[in-house]
Amino acid sequence: MSIKSSLISRRLCLLLIALSFVISRCIYYWMGVHFYTAPLSFYWQIIDPVLLRDDPWRSLFYLRSQLPGFNLYIGVIMHLFPRHFLDVAHATYLGLGLALGICLFLLLDRLRLSRPVAFLIAVVSMINPVTVLYENWLFYEYPIAVLFCVSALFLHRYAQSQDRIDGLLLFTSLACIALLRVIFHLMWFWMIAAVLIYVLPRCRRRTALCAVAPGALLALIYVKSFILFGLWMPGSDVFGAINLATMAAHSLTPDVVRSAAANGTVSPILLYFPHLEDQTLLQVAPIPPKTGIRILDERLKSTGAINMDSLWMAAIGRQLHQDGLVLARSYPKAVLTTLWRNVERFFLPADANWPFDGTQQSNRQVLGPLLAAYDLAVSGKLPGHRYSFISWLALPCLFWFGLRRSARWLKRAIRKPYASPRDLTIVFAFGNTAYLSAVIILSVHMDQNRYLFEVFPLFAILLGTLLVYLAWRFPAWQARILRFTKA
Repeated sequence: MSIKSSLISRRLCLLLIALSFVISRCIYYWMGVHFYTAPLSFYWQIIDPVLLRDDPWRSLFYLRSQLPGFNLYIGVIMHLFPRHFLDVAHATYLGLGLALGICLFLLLDRLRLSRPVAFLIAVVSMINPVTVLYENWLFYEYPIAVLFCVSALFLHRYAQSQDRIDGLLLFTSLACIALLRVIFHLMWFWMIAAVLIYVLPRCRRRTALCAVAPGALLALIYVKSFILFGLWMPGSDVFGAINLATMAAHSLTPDVVRSAAANGTVSPILLYFPHLEDQTLLQVAPIPPKTGIRILDERLKSTGAINMDSLWMAAIGRQLHQDGLVLARSYPKAVLTTLWRNVERFFLPADANWPFDGTQQSNRQVLGPLLAAYDLAVSGKLPGHRYSFISWLALPCLFWFGLRRSARWLKRAIRKPYASPRDLTIVFAFGNTAYLSAVIILSVHMDQNRYLFEVFPLFAILLGTLLVYLAWRFPAWQARILRFTKA
């Protein structure tokens, strides 16, 4: 095939991807799928909309339980398009959906996957009903998934070309991920930067310069958190404490928790969780003195939902941390039970459980038949069944392939800096999927399948490279089988 025909073929694939996106979104809209913005009113991770409207900069500065990225995005749209917030937010998520399909195809094509197969994987990833559920949900899961795909693409481009623009886009996309979710923290960012600086010896100075501005911005936010609140990890005293307490108490019966609270082993706060809005809780944990900063002083948002950034919640978090430690020491078997349930949820389809079984039931009901068929085909989950049989086989295979390739690359890189773009992309995909999987199984008590959606493009990368490996190895295996049968 000539270079010209190859370029035309790639352009044709990109055109078909864009056309598939437009047609699929029109069909989904006709079916009744709508953009779900209710998280603005009650999600713990989002600042009170009134504060984002009336006092945005001070609220973002004193935000203590989250990194500011997602709330900054909401605040900017609120101020630039106050009458068209819903339309603009929906348009940005649609743009992310198109970018997902294009970037995933370009990356798989660069990884030498067969172009029709790369096109198929990209289109299925872009138009499937699970992706559409997340695309119509105003939360940071979908932007993170798209940013991981973008960062993997520019990682491959930078490792191949060492172009400064590719490097800046790579580290900017990584910084955006870190600004959206604290799991991908400052050390995560700089560990990726350090690996690239080491394995790209010809452009170490350029790599460091590309990373320094996004990394410095992240570092300033973490330093600010430490100076203002004494927290190196934003939200660790609230969300970290809640996760610890619920990991320990989740598998205990209510009677056991009530008994522990009655005899003073733990505080009564666990009896109220997660309904922390209950006014009677103030008898157990009074509101601390006012600071004059609304986001820190107000226990509840204007919508009546709990304000996770309040100093009152910080005091609640400190007590929950102590209660979690006590319960974990007293009932270690309950913690192990929770861990096993986390593993079970890990293999579920991304549309199972919260929020699609509760607050987002309307979109899920519209897409119900499509979701059931897709979940059965991709994960092997039958409606109403507990296990996803294909996921229990496929995910360990992808992890094993990624681990094997990463270990082989690491051995070579330790002896001598080694930076094959293909190997770096596989290591990036495996490292981040393995890291996130370990964190959500070991330290989060729910929604493991939802968290895993954030890295589904990286699983697509592992799948694509595994297919290339199998296609390359098949002739050798076939020859061995023939020699064995002849013998």
